Amino acid sequence: MILEKDEERGLNGEYGEGVQAAYRILVAVGKAMGAQRLIPITSAHISGVNYYNIGDAGLEFLRDMSERVKFKVKTTINPCGAPLYGEFGIDFPNEVLKAQKSIVEAFIKMGAQGSCNCVPYEGENAPGRGEHVSWAESNAVVYGNSVLGIMTNRESGLSALAAAVVGKTPYYGLHIEENRKSKDFVNVTVKLHGGAQYAALGYFIGRRFRDVVGITGIDDATHAELKSLAASVGTYGPMGMFNIEKRGNGIEFGKKELEESMAKISDAEEGDVIMIGCPFLSEEEIFQFATLLKGRVMLKRTYLFTYRSLYDKIREKGVYEDLKKAGVEVLTDVCPSLSRIPELLGAKSVITDSGKASFYMNASSRVGIKMMNREDILSCYSKPINEKILPE
Repeated sequence: MILEKDEERGLNGEYGEGVQAAYRILVAVGKAMGAQRLIPITSAHISGVNYYNIGDAGLEFLRDMSERVKFKVKTTINPCGAPLYGEFGIDFPNEVLKAQKSIVEAFIKMGAQGSCNCVPYEGENAPGRGEHVSWAESNAVVYGNSVLGIMTNRESGLSALAAAVVGKTPYYGLHIEENRKSKDFVNVTVKLHGGAQYAALGYFIGRRFRDVVGITGIDDATHAELKSLAASVGTYGPMGMFNIEKRGNGIEFGKKELEESMAKISDAEEGDVIMIGCPFLSEEEIFQFATLLKGRVMLKRTYLFTYRSLYDKIREKGVYEDLKKAGVEVLTDVCPSLSRIPELLGAKSVITDSGKASFYMNASSRVGIKMMNREDILSCYSKPINEKILPE
């Protein structure tokens, strides 16, 4: 790689051991991927925040780095393994709570925003189209590249942290315009509706392709549906981007493929608990859920997940209390899929609309998954507040 003089000084340790370590990481990644230089970035988003994932060794590393470096660009961090504030009727282990707060405090000390969020583009980190960033959360990477037009590779938590420290990232992959063109195509010939069906499409694509895919037949997809698609594509495959195309000659995704894909990510006939918000819910999604639920109450334990600044906003507007009266709990900062919540609740199966949640809850908590669209969840598992439940 060709480094500028300032970058060489950083790599040689002239700016301290922490900065030197960051440059070593970026240069190693750049050389491995064939990058010839580093380029400036406007923001970073770091994974590796969850104590269940990084453990005590990761915590000690972050504590050490927090004594040595400060982030040079706007930096946000991923959700963690336990909620940092509030009481939610879930008995999280004290040692996890303590360690999790220490991890987040280390990131804040380095200069990160304090709100944990897997959809940074909806919270404190919304880059403009064409901006180069270094993001490590797969669903945000895929959505950001595909829908928002930002430019980022699928970084690891470590490489995103290093990029935040120096304000630069290796120039390769999806930072290069030519590499963002569709290499394969999927033609959707069935009408899709809702997050669960778009998650099935994401599963189909993620399992079959490694490079950028063009998708036809989804021009009318909503923001929430595209979030679900991006999260599923990023979960079930390595690609960091798709394109919504008007035409293209490729593999068909029809009724048969939809049913087969849905069967792969939905393996339970029932569910003990409802968990929605993987990726985290936006303001529009929470308000829509509250509107659909108005005058009704949930029949199963129901949890929604979002980021803290939005959590504070819905409390101010009274939406939080409306949801709570309807039997819905809103959790903030904590990842629904990698926080062992199903185990802590004693649940054997979970109802969700998220393909990402299906994969990770099944892998980490060993629970069955029933995939349903949100409207269907509310239709099947809520009732008017004053309606009595008849005995079976």
